[in-house]
Amino acid sequence: MTPDDQLSAFLGEQPATSRADLFTAVVMQKIERRAFLGRIAAAGGWAGVVGLVAWACAPALNVLIGALAPGLAPPAAALALVAATLLVSSPSVRRRLGLATA
Repeated sequence: MTPDDQLSAFLGEQPATSRADLFTAVVMQKIERRAFLGRIAAAGGWAGVVGLVAWACAPALNVLIGALAPGLAPPAAALALVAATLLVSSPSVRRRLGLATA
């Protein structure tokens, strides 16, 4: 038997799964699920905190936005037009502009 035959025979074998491996996989899955739910709960809590801070700052932000909005409307409209044009343009247009991703 050549070394290539030995390697292909070794790689072709399916390892037998034992009950211990299955138990370990189930325990790891439960641990990951618990960690995932903890991360989701933490993210939800932080989202609530940010929402409350934004709600508390709303009166001051309304005054600030009311003062800045007339001056920022034309540049915002131009940027929105450019973004929409790039979104609906073909890949050849983006390639000619040097904006192709890959």
